Amino acid sequence: MHRAIKFLAALIPATLVPLTLVLTTLVPLTFLAILSSGFASIAAAQNPDVSQSTQQNPSASSPSEPDAASPDVAPSKEAETSKDQKPAPEQNQAEGQSQAPERQEPEAQEPEPQQPEPQQPEPRWNIAVEDWTKPERGWLYVLDPKPDGGGPGWRIRLLDPESGKTKGSIRTGESADFALLPDGSRLYVASFIEGDLSELAVIDTAKGTVLQRATIEYREMGSTLPAFPTMAVSGDGLALRILIDAPKQDDPDHDSFLLATFDTRAGVFLRRSVHLGNCGPSRFISHATADRFDVLCPRTNRVRLIRVDADSRVLQNVDVVMPWERRVGVAEAIKIPGGDNISIVRGDGTVVEMTVPTQQFGGTAEHPDVPNRVPPAAWPVSPDGGKVYLGYNNEYDRRYDNQFYLDYGRAPNVRPASATAAEFRVLDTHTWRKLGTIKTKQHFWSAVLANDGKTLYAMVPQRHSILVIDTEKMREAGVLNVGGAPTLALVAP
Repeated sequence: MHRAIKFLAALIPATLVPLTLVLTTLVPLTFLAILSSGFASIAAAQNPDVSQSTQQNPSASSPSEPDAASPDVAPSKEAETSKDQKPAPEQNQAEGQSQAPERQEPEAQEPEPQQPEPQQPEPRWNIAVEDWTKPERGWLYVLDPKPDGGGPGWRIRLLDPESGKTKGSIRTGESADFALLPDGSRLYVASFIEGDLSELAVIDTAKGTVLQRATIEYREMGSTLPAFPTMAVSGDGLALRILIDAPKQDDPDHDSFLLATFDTRAGVFLRRSVHLGNCGPSRFISHATADRFDVLCPRTNRVRLIRVDADSRVLQNVDVVMPWERRVGVAEAIKIPGGDNISIVRGDGTVVEMTVPTQQFGGTAEHPDVPNRVPPAAWPVSPDGGKVYLGYNNEYDRRYDNQFYLDYGRAPNVRPASATAAEFRVLDTHTWRKLGTIKTKQHFWSAVLANDGKTLYAMVPQRHSILVIDTEKMREAGVLNVGGAPTLALVAP
């Protein structure tokens, strides 16, 4: 028994030494294998493509192979051989499985050629200066709707009233209108193009050249013979305002009247418009400055008092109803310079004054003169504002005249061609007493005064002529046979 114990004691150390060597060798190798397998799993999770390539080529490279991108580690002989042999793409991916995937730069793409925007056809401009002489003070710009015996197009004639000769001509489209800067340097002409579109031309009056053209939609175009302009330049020359007759957005079957503003210095239309409601074919009472103007609305028997800022944003738009029946009508409205009152001439000849700050109405010395009637027009006022020359129609018809102002401003005519005047009544605008009557040999349509107030020019479209009247002697002094149908006139300052 004792011998057996000694034998076992001698045997155990001899056995443990090899066992220890075995364990010492196997454990590190096993640990390294496990660790290497873990790294490979992590790399496969981060790069599926690499993982897939590795599965396809398990013998491409060893997981323990050093990173070829690291400058501190030299590549192994297997790696060098791999590079020399230019392995397949799968092998390249496997070799780099310990790296982050290489970033692929996107291929440069040629820019697609830009398609040119479709060009809008240029409007058919129809305003043209045919011949021209630099206008002198007192010459007339005469609007003629029938220059060629009723043919297409209208015309503006530049007329020297002293000689009776035409010194210039501007051909326009239908339904033309015009306005003049206070200094006379620019003439603004509008005419119909097509559909709802009109042309606006800015003309240098000294050279007779068109400086600028623009288009405007829904410009108010009334009867064949306009009774007054529907566009006007402010007294300071900064704004041109044009009457617009556009369909209502919520009710296209009815119209809405607006005032568009053209900035004469910048040469552009302002974005904002001034709403006039159902004003109808209105006209300006006064327009001394760009920021304040008053508008007469004969169709609705109202006056609008308007103030705007430099961008045409409305600061005030007061609608004042006149205290009489609409069938009586309104022939003219005048604002005397330096005063706060607007003097309103009714269709029956009565003159009523409205105080602007209070919008109250009061009577004057001028009372109704029935059976005579005053047709609506821009009847002229003397340069000092002390006199007004009102045209009277003495061919009274009760049934016709009672309906005249009820129908005024509605289709087909703003003012019927038969609504002419046969005499002038000269009234003092301070006392509203009659100073005299000027009889004429022919019925006339409208009139303008010379710059000095000594000569009155009355348009007679039916007789293709202009009456020349001496205002000091209060009598007709001559006739200018100009042809066509002279309807409205402006005087060169």
